Amino acid sequence: MGKKKVRLLASLLFIISLSLIVSACSNSKKDVDSEDKKNLKVIQMDGTFAVDVDDPNETVGDADYVFIGRVDEDVDTLYKDPVTIETSDGAKEVSTPYTNYKVTVLQNLKGDLVTDTSIPIQKAGGINEDGSSVVLYEDDTLPEEGKSYVFLAYAQDDGSLLVSGPNSNEYVEGIKQDVTSEKMGKGKASLNEEATEVVSAYETAYENEISTDRDRSESEFVDEQ
Repeated sequence: MGKKKVRLLASLLFIISLSLIVSACSNSKKDVDSEDKKNLKVIQMDGTFAVDVDDPNETVGDADYVFIGRVDEDVDTLYKDPVTIETSDGAKEVSTPYTNYKVTVLQNLKGDLVTDTSIPIQKAGGINEDGSSVVLYEDDTLPEEGKSYVFLAYAQDDGSLLVSGPNSNEYVEGIKQDVTSEKMGKGKASLNEEATEVVSAYETAYENEISTDRDRSESEFVDEQ
């Protein structure tokens, strides 16, 4: 499959699930903050994955970049891949949501992204077009503003970064956000014991990564220094 996508295919179950809610929701509400999103019903979209999403050696090996990132802003939601479905009210068009974020890379674990500026990433999943629910892959979560995660990202053909699939962003609690990179050293985050354990697990996964044979692109946000 081409490298523009991350070899994740939304299944028919996702389309069926959306068809059950489209006819019941009439108000359009795209601007929903993180707190409200957490209270919405989650609609699961299943996918076919090229790797074992529960094996960090495989997920890290498949990703182009792995990094600790602080979510600076939940920007907006983009809707792609429209599909026409039949509902009790007739044909409806539904699309897959992708959530746009701005993040600051606190520490690179695989790859070398810039750490001195906030960069955009896109997450597969998000609030659907009528604002009634959140659409996510199984065992997946949406990042929240102000929190830090280990992100597994894929470089797209245009240089952008896509985070997609189960276990593609893991919350890291205990990062000291007030410590600057100058104090810690460039590209190093300040971690407590719990956060260190999470990050160490990904560092070990990188050391033992199972790389996949696929065409790869490079992010436009690579640190050239």
